[in-house]
Amino acid sequence: MLPRTPHEPKIIWSMPKGYAASHCMGCKAGWTRTGPAGGVLTVCLLDREQVLPDMASCDRYEPRGAAEPT
Repeated sequence: MLPRTPHEPKIIWSMPKGYAASHCMGCKAGWTRTGPAGGVLTVCLLDREQVLPDMASCDRYEPRGAAEPT
C-alpha cells in the first residue's frame, strides 16, 4: 500500500461555466465526474488537474468523436 500524504486534495464540485462548459467537458483529452448534489468535476488528462474555472482557450482542444487522422 502506498503511503498517504498528510493532506488529501479537496474536490470542489461546481457547475462549469464559459470555456470549461463549452469545450473542456466535451474534449477528447478530458473527463468529467458528477457529484452527489449535481456538481461536476472536469479534469484535463493533459495536465492531470481540475480544469481552471476561468480558462479562455486551449491549444490542445479536440472534440470527442472527431475523425481520427489517417
